[in-house]
Amino acid sequence: MDTILQLLDDLEKEIESLRSPAVTAQPGRTATIAPLLLWREMERASLTAAELCRIADVSREEVEDWLAGAIPTPAWVLITLQLAALLAPSVRRKLLRQPLGQAIPAKPTTHPFSRIKDL
Repeated sequence: MDTILQLLDDLEKEIESLRSPAVTAQPGRTATIAPLLLWREMERASLTAAELCRIADVSREEVEDWLAGAIPTPAWVLITLQLAALLAPSVRRKLLRQPLGQAIPAKPTTHPFSRIKDL
């Protein structure tokens, strides 16, 4: 029969094995992702470097530097890619056509009958 300490040790080992070696964090710095993981996530999301530039609102040079490993890739890029992979094709096209730095406008939240008093 396993003791509680042995079970905790086994649990810690399993948790450690689940952590991705491609995502690293240094003390006092933000987490970064490895270029290979960036490539894989872009392929999984079916995104080109140009599309990643548009979605992440960064320059093409910065994405190329991330992919080459010349500069560290921030961890938020991984989350951005994972969210982009979840988008329906029509939503993705709409997002890619938006001017940089402008969010997609929200639909009005007023009820259609709210102006009935005005009539």
